[in-house]
This record gives sequence, structure tokens and C-alpha cells, in this order.
Amino acid sequence: MQSVNEIVEAIHNLPKSEQEKIGKILEQEKLEKRREVEAQVERFKAAEKWLKENRAEYLGQWVCLYGDELIAHGEDGMKVHRQAKEKGIKSPYLVRVIEEPENFVGAWL
Repeated sequence: MQSVNEIVEAIHNLPKSEQEKIGKILEQEKLEKRREVEAQVERFKAAEKWLKENRAEYLGQWVCLYGDELIAHGEDGMKVHRQAKEKGIKSPYLVRVIEEPENFVGAWL
């Protein structure tokens, strides 16, 4: 296995055109990763909105969401997680729906 310094040196020894190709590949990968993170954030926001709108119906249950889509729900969190994985969800958003106290105000004592 080569060290990072050896790889960087090998890149510097390449012709300029090859160095530019490597730069473009790395930029493309960076852009794709940024897009995926942005998509995850949007799915999280959609899931949070769904939870606000549907909380009462699923109190006491575990729910798995993919954006605003309900993937699975039930009282056994492990089973709900397994169902999501079986449906191909790589990183399930899994939460236990509990009653939220109204007008809760936290403070330092």
C-alpha cells in the first residue's frame, strides 16, 4: 500500500492532462457527496414535518421514515429497523413516537 506522499508524488510526475483528469474526478466525487448530504438533510426535514403531522396516530410506536414516506412502524424497534433494511433503506430514520409536553420551557437552575 502506498503512502499519501507517494501517491501525491506520482500524481505530480504525471503529464498535466492526466493531473487535470484526476482533479476533475475528485471534484465530481466531491460534488456528488455534497448533493447526497443535501438530499439527506431534505429527507430529514420532511421526516420531521411528517412526525409533527402524524404523531398522534403513532404514539408509543417506532416509526421508520424515508423523507415523508412511512416505511415501517410497530412496537418493536428492532423489527421496524429490520423491515426498513429489508426494503433497501441504507440509513433508516427511526424514532419512537412519544407525547411531547406542550409549552415546555427549559432553564438552567
